[in-house]
Amino acid sequence: MSKDLIIGNFEVIHKGHKMLFDKTTNPMVLTFKNIPRKTDSMLFSFEQKINNIKKLTNNKIYILDLKKQNKTAGEFTNYLKKIIKPNKIIVGSDFKFGSDFKDVKYLKKYFNVTVVNKNKKYSTTKIKQKFLKTKVTFAQNDLFIKFNIEGTVVKCKQLGRKLGYHTANIYRDKELMHLPEGVYYGDCCLTINNKTKHYKASGTIRNDINNKQLIEIHIINYLLPEFYGTHISFTPTKYINKIQKAKSLDDLKKIIENNFIKIKKLTNK
Repeated sequence: MSKDLIIGNFEVIHKGHKMLFDKTTNPMVLTFKNIPRKTDSMLFSFEQKINNIKKLTNNKIYILDLKKQNKTAGEFTNYLKKIIKPNKIIVGSDFKFGSDFKDVKYLKKYFNVTVVNKNKKYSTTKIKQKFLKTKVTFAQNDLFIKFNIEGTVVKCKQLGRKLGYHTANIYRDKELMHLPEGVYYGDCCLTINNKTKHYKASGTIRNDINNKQLIEIHIINYLLPEFYGTHISFTPTKYINKIQKAKSLDDLKKIIENNFIKIKKLTNK
């Protein structure tokens, strides 16, 4: 196993982060939990974040919970020496560490450090802003590992089914960053009987009274079976339009049909 160590938060893994992983093979990774002064919501849950890192390495992943272990730079370097013992450390040029905010110059006093000048075009903050402005396609293009919404299918009012449009509904945790309400086009990953399949789908995202987001996923050209309790994920790739208010069931059906016409055009491209 490699003794190279990559350090970073990796809330998302964008193409700038991939440049770090391109400097080595199968590295160890040190990442963080409960970062002080971080006030904005996360795109991915912590579990998803770790799973994303695992897609880039089979080596050990170290996690520092900064709520419990907010070390000074000196304490942090001692932790690296005694616990991880890396041969080489790989970080981005903007890397800061320790409660006293030391930079890579300090780290170089104690370790062999490779500093990667990441393309400034790629930024977690900028990517999140693009999602919030419904520039979904641009945001996903900046990501090396695409953003997806995943969860367990729950039973709701089943209005779509009554109108001939079956949906699989999942909730997004209220602690995570909310996407703007609306209709999205994207890809769906569904596992039934230990078989995983990929489909084109629409996803209608709406806020509920409990400050959670409900995602109604309609798989195109596929009649959904009963699979409440099944895990499903939706990767939005394009924002279609805002949610339109329906005055009646007939009105709702027309709105759904109009949305579906737009989505079918994208599917057939």
